[in-house]
Amino acid sequence: MTASPLPVYYLGDSHVRYFKKAAKAGLLAPHELTGVEVGGATAVGMRNPNSKTDAIGRFRKWISDRSREAIVVFHLGEVDCGYVIWFRADKYDEPVELQMKNSIEAYFEFIDELRGLGFRRVIITGATLPTITDDDQVGEVVVKRSAITATQKERTDLTLRYNAMLRSEAVRRGLPYVDIDEDVLDPTTGVVDERMRNPNPEDHHMHGSVAAALWARKLRDAIATYQETAPAPRIWTCTHATYVKAYPGHSQRMPVDMRHAVSVGDVVTGDEVQTQGQYTVIRNARINGTSYPLMSLVHTEHYGPATPPEPDAVGGPRGLLQRILRRRPGRSPRGARAH
Repeated sequence: MTASPLPVYYLGDSHVRYFKKAAKAGLLAPHELTGVEVGGATAVGMRNPNSKTDAIGRFRKWISDRSREAIVVFHLGEVDCGYVIWFRADKYDEPVELQMKNSIEAYFEFIDELRGLGFRRVIITGATLPTITDDDQVGEVVVKRSAITATQKERTDLTLRYNAMLRSEAVRRGLPYVDIDEDVLDPTTGVVDERMRNPNPEDHHMHGSVAAALWARKLRDAIATYQETAPAPRIWTCTHATYVKAYPGHSQRMPVDMRHAVSVGDVVTGDEVQTQGQYTVIRNARINGTSYPLMSLVHTEHYGPATPPEPDAVGGPRGLLQRILRRRPGRSPRGARAH
């Protein structure tokens, strides 16, 4: 394993902003994230050096002199599946599946180009599922895409098939692939859950903070295939009623699965990553012995000093287990404050 954290580069469309938001909150620490965001970039456009966005030219220019040791994360395909594939299929009277195949091939032509240049640590991420509904009528992107008649369900189904092909091509090359499809799909409607919709009705991007937390969890796993973060197990005892969170923000305004109330005396364990502002970033969070994989932030000032587990512990610190067992079952989180 390389001694210092490898840098992580992103190349993609405007939906890489979820990755950037996660990094800003410390959710991808200790790795530093930087890269190129090209709004409107398409995968199929990677074959066209004269495309309006010139994504491939901008990607090539930016990464040409970067470290070959870095981890490179790709995120493309939302524009393809939400508009371009349908538009081109209608314009050229060709099957949608053929247009999807062309997009995937163009995507991986560029992936293979970069791998040939020495960028061997590559992560492929699934295209963002569509949030534009059949009833939306406002917003610049909604207006631009009004030329196609595909429903949100049809666009979603296409994106899921597209992501399955991305996974297949990534696996064929021995590259990690991740997406958040199962995390954001409403199984009843078959489209993106309403909570993932942006609070701004004119913005077709997902709810940034929620998407950032979901992506951070998946990206950490993918990054670990190239470089694992050294474990730093710690124990925190709560001194002020509070919450453990998936992302920064006011706790009461978060979805219930993005926060968990912690009462005075409760025990939180996890691997300490770094302290950033009012939060300590942790991995593998457990609250009174129960695992909460999405929880990554503890309010530093609401806990006693972090301590390492006892060295003779196997499967968990002995002292921690004793403290958990001494707690009264069913204690309510009275006095939990929203932060």
